[in-house]
Amino acid sequence: MSESRFGDDLDVNPVDDDRLGLAAPPKKKKRLLLIVGILVLALLGGGAYFAIEKGWIFGHKKAQTASQTGDAPPGETSFLTIPAIISSLDNGDGRPVYVKMTTKIEVAGKVSEPELRGYIPAIQDIFQTYLHETRPQEIRGNGIYRLRETLLRRLRIQIAPLKVTNFYITEFLIQ
Repeated sequence: MSESRFGDDLDVNPVDDDRLGLAAPPKKKKRLLLIVGILVLALLGGGAYFAIEKGWIFGHKKAQTASQTGDAPPGETSFLTIPAIISSLDNGDGRPVYVKMTTKIEVAGKVSEPELRGYIPAIQDIFQTYLHETRPQEIRGNGIYRLRETLLRRLRIQIAPLKVTNFYITEFLIQ
């Protein structure tokens, strides 16, 4: 007679408490193992992705993708000399402060001289606009470095068909 005639259901497998009133053991071990397993899988996946991107695994694939995208080999570069630019800086006290800057731009790939010369007016406009917005205090100290980095970023955006790899300031004078 396993069932009672009175229809009262006895809970043979209690969930929270056993019959002696003791708490059932927690299921934290399963959760901990699940979390540790997910973290290990994430670390392995991230490490594999990093190793593939660095070329440690399947290194030849990285070389193939560089040749397929049309990137120029590191040895092929062209230089464009920008004529001297004289610009006034934004000085708040009304006294003019002038800057004279001569630069060279390094472009990836073999590009013909006449094709590069067509970009000179746009490059000069980028330089003039940025220098006119700049204050003399911003150029002091390591401001030349920030000026160079900002102009390099603007060059890469504005003359996008050309791949500007570097930007050299050959002369920089402040009056």
